[in-house]
Amino acid sequence: MSRSLHTLSLALALVGTLSACEGNRSDQPPVHVFIDMDFQQKFTAQERNDFFADHRAMRAPVEGTVAQGFLKDDDLFYRGRDLEGRLSNTLPEQIVLDEKLLKRGQERYDIYCAPCHDQAGHGTGPSTRRGGGFKVQPASFHQERLRPMPIGYFFDVITNGKGTMLPYNVQIPEADRWAIAVWVRALQIHGTNKGWDDTQGGAVAAAPEGK
Repeated sequence: MSRSLHTLSLALALVGTLSACEGNRSDQPPVHVFIDMDFQQKFTAQERNDFFADHRAMRAPVEGTVAQGFLKDDDLFYRGRDLEGRLSNTLPEQIVLDEKLLKRGQERYDIYCAPCHDQAGHGTGPSTRRGGGFKVQPASFHQERLRPMPIGYFFDVITNGKGTMLPYNVQIPEADRWAIAVWVRALQIHGTNKGWDDTQGGAVAAAPEGK
């Protein structure tokens, strides 16, 4: 290759490189090689659209729309109720009663419930003894009113709250709420001041009748 041809090739390469650069200020509009790619017939998020009365391109979902994966049509698992709408005394089929579930329930209970209800469920947790205590004492799970309650009742209270207790449906997933409800039942059956009644020998609690 001659010297002049080599120089010309370098010059053309330099011109091509510089022509591809962006960011230089100019009062001239940019060149749109494929104009339909730069100006598509569509609206983007938050864009104005005067076709609608509210001037918004984004339209509100149809009333009753449920996001994929969030239908939650299993009333027993998500709401603790049977087919008749009553609080259930059985566990959902997704919840397997075993040692792993009990351990998970105890762990979650000690985090979210024990501060008020204490580790044995008598309603005398450390939070009740600070700053003058609570105006309304947390419920004891061992009182006669609560001992016969179906296990779905405890799931429902954790989910929706009751009285001065706020709901925990955001903080605690459904499966963990069931685990806590099972642990509450275990405390009702075997719990004493802390841990297990010595006469039970550390036995694992049984589920309520029906599961």
